[in-house]
Amino acid sequence: MYYVQIYYKLMSGYLSLNHEKYRMCYHLIFSTKYRLRLLNPIKDDLFASFRRAEAMQKLWHIRVLEADLDHVHFFIEATPAVRIADIVHSLKQCSTYDMWRTHHDYLIRFYWREHALWTRGYFCATIGEVSEQRL
Repeated sequence: MYYVQIYYKLMSGYLSLNHEKYRMCYHLIFSTKYRLRLLNPIKDDLFASFRRAEAMQKLWHIRVLEADLDHVHFFIEATPAVRIADIVHSLKQCSTYDMWRTHHDYLIRFYWREHALWTRGYFCATIGEVSEQRL
């Protein structure tokens, strides 16, 4: 009986699907192309764009979202069926499209040759339960 109570306490923070129980959390960081410090004036629209990308997908969820002048931090929870590269692609694609559509006059001052916003790379780390408590 005591073992069952401990097991349920441990499993309470996990998500489940048909035949799987999981907890997949990632820390992602995107930086702007050329590390230009341009995110502060467009931060609210950028966050709305990330939330729109999240709403189109049902296999992952943004739990925490923070931005600095030249990079964005995400804390994302996902199912085992989705690749992290697909999450990154969808976030970058949706936000770049939306920001160029709404803030073209502002972004053209920084990226006059191409319609870019993010670097090609990204940082990703898996998050354990100890690290999550620090958020």
